[in-house]
Parts: sequence; structure tokens; C-alpha cells
Amino acid sequence: MPTTCRTERLTLRPLVAADAPAVFAFAGDREVTRLMDWEMHVDLADSEAFIEDVTAGWDDGDDYCWGIELYDEARIIGTIACQFDEHGMQMGYVVAKDHWRRGFATEAARAVLDAARDIDDVYRFSATCDVENTASVRVLEKIGMRCEGVLARWSERPNIDDSRIPRDVYMYAWTR
Repeated sequence: MPTTCRTERLTLRPLVAADAPAVFAFAGDREVTRLMDWEMHVDLADSEAFIEDVTAGWDDGDDYCWGIELYDEARIIGTIACQFDEHGMQMGYVVAKDHWRRGFATEAARAVLDAARDIDDVYRFSATCDVENTASVRVLEKIGMRCEGVLARWSERPNIDDSRIPRDVYMYAWTR
């Protein structure tokens, strides 16, 4: 995967330690993280640890997480990641609330899917989203991924409540 991707309005680049406050601004927001399958960051140390973890993923060559940076402002407004798994590659993303409904997630997701398409042995590129996450459904459909169905009780959404009951998700995929 490329280290950096550029689109019309965005630069996707690896996160650095100095990005921790920007990451915490959205990863510590209850509304932004409500339907994520990872726990909301409770302090800056959580965001710093996250950046250390994703930096190690780049070094290992199997887990890629880019900061979504506004091209004209050089400011991180979200993250997008993809990992290799036994089925191909899987993608996930998050964007700060004050940048919702402006097409940034779609633009970033399209760039990452296009980069994955350039890898000859990637035959499947997938993403899941909570059945309540209509914004993510729109993003995945706009970039040409197809809904393969609902995975019942697939994954926890720890920021909804403390019950840890797995929730239903849509499975979307692009296949070669």
C-alpha cells in the first residue's frame, strides 16, 4: 500500500505523535464513536497509544492506517485504515463530526480502495458497518462496494452501552 495518497481535497498519510490531539478530538467524541467497534478514547494517552500501535502496523506491513488530512489546511480530521486478513483486505474509517456530510469519508475510502485494486493478489476488499450507520452505508455504496447481507450479532459497539452485546452489521465488499 502507498504510504501517502492524495485526492482532490485530502492527503492520506501515516499518523505521527504530533497528531495525537487531533485524533483525540474525534476519537474522544461520544457521538463520533457511538457506532464504532473500538472504545472511545478517554484521554490523550489513549490517542498516543493508538498512534504507536498503528505505526507498528505500518512497520509490520499488514496494517495500514492513514490520517485523513485536509489538503489546504494540513489538519487531521479523521483516520482510515485497512488490514490484510485471511479473506483479503478490510477497511474502516472515522471522520470528525464537524466534517460530516462533506464527502471526505467517501473521498478517502475511494482512494484506499483504488490503492488496494492495484495489488494484484487482493481479490476481496470488505468493510462492515453497524446497521444503524446509514452514513457509512452511503459511503460504501458510493465507492462501488456491494452489500452482501447482514451479519447477525457480529460485533460489539462498546460506546453504545456497557452490555457488550454483539450487534448486527452490514457486510460490504468489492471483489475482483
